Amino acid sequence: MNNALPERLYNEIRKMPVIDTHEHLVWDEEVRCAEQSDVLSEYLLHYMRSDILSAGMKQEDLSFVVDSGKNITDRWKTVEPYWELCRYTGYGRALDITVQGIYGIDGVSGRTIQPLNEAFLAHKKPGHFAWVLRELCGIETCVIDIWTFHIENKIPMFKPAWQPQNFIMPSEPFGRDIMAHIREKHGLEVRCLDDWMEALEREMTLLLRRYEAGTIKTSIAYHRPLRFEKTGYVKAKALFEEALCLWERKRIKNDALLEFPRELQDFMMHHVMKLAAQRHLTVQFHTGLFEGTGNIISNGNPELLSNLFIEYPEVDFDLFHIGYPYQSVACALAKMFPNVFIDMCWAHIISPSASAGALRDFLDAVPYNKISAFGGDYMFVDGIYGHLEIARRNVASVLAEKIGQGVFSEVKALEIAKALFYDNPKRILKL
Repeated sequence: MNNALPERLYNEIRKMPVIDTHEHLVWDEEVRCAEQSDVLSEYLLHYMRSDILSAGMKQEDLSFVVDSGKNITDRWKTVEPYWELCRYTGYGRALDITVQGIYGIDGVSGRTIQPLNEAFLAHKKPGHFAWVLRELCGIETCVIDIWTFHIENKIPMFKPAWQPQNFIMPSEPFGRDIMAHIREKHGLEVRCLDDWMEALEREMTLLLRRYEAGTIKTSIAYHRPLRFEKTGYVKAKALFEEALCLWERKRIKNDALLEFPRELQDFMMHHVMKLAAQRHLTVQFHTGLFEGTGNIISNGNPELLSNLFIEYPEVDFDLFHIGYPYQSVACALAKMFPNVFIDMCWAHIISPSASAGALRDFLDAVPYNKISAFGGDYMFVDGIYGHLEIARRNVASVLAEKIGQGVFSEVKALEIAKALFYDNPKRILKL
């Protein structure tokens, strides 16, 4: 293969607009600016934090490291041995690329931590989001996971994706106030399953209209397996009444959480899918690996969703994170089902090499209009830069291989790259 080809493709890909399929950024930049944080506390909000804990750092030591009220040099000395162990993971590499690209500083190290923090704090002001996302990254739209909130989106390039999870499986911390929320927003007093279903439909209708959205999202795999069986209405109604009675007894003593048994969760997920089918929505499903340092990874196997794919052909299913480590399963599902799509958000920093290998397989097996190349999946904006650079390099490298094998021309490769980074996600997510 021509050694100059991947670099030439990469340089052309950097000129292309990007649709970012998934982020966790705050939707009011002034909130972020008001927070007491520095470069270590922000860069260790997640991901690198998890690798450092996985490498063996104690939680109490990490708590000191992320305390922005303490001396940053002392904090760096505490974390440095573990940071070095993680520097060459996708998470670590993304951060080194980030600080070079955004601040012109040679990586995160003891030598650079003080000037890096000074540069970080100098840029911690309104306008930083737009500068990083639009000017440096070339991102046109970011789809923002707003969890279950009602928000006032103050950043025009953000497109909210709401999660209906509190109607399927009320969970901490937001599910605790769900009844009060329903009364306040919809004027409904929930006394039975029909009321609950009505509240869900009103909430979905309100928020889809408010955000002009055609996509919703669920991360329910963090809490249970992705297999949702059919539960009959009569059974679900009885289970809801039991759950409501138990909640009413418990809340006399404290502010209790409404807890649904598995069969009732299954019923509500199918109801969400019916509403999504009526509206021809795209549903983003977290599949595969979980952020953090402990969970049951098989809960996120995308194969568990197969009955939903069959039952709801009007719904487009966007499988997050390539299903890693089930990327071959995700590939087979996208090949077999017209309504199943592959989303590479988060994947390029979970494992750059696994993502490149998966993309190589996807392009061999799946129509390329079904693949979205990038979603940063970050809680802090800077990390998106480094992640996108890894994603661009991965796509350029894989496309160059295909050109070298005679699969397609360089012109066609660039057409495919634009589809992966822009055309496909814009269409799949109905932007």
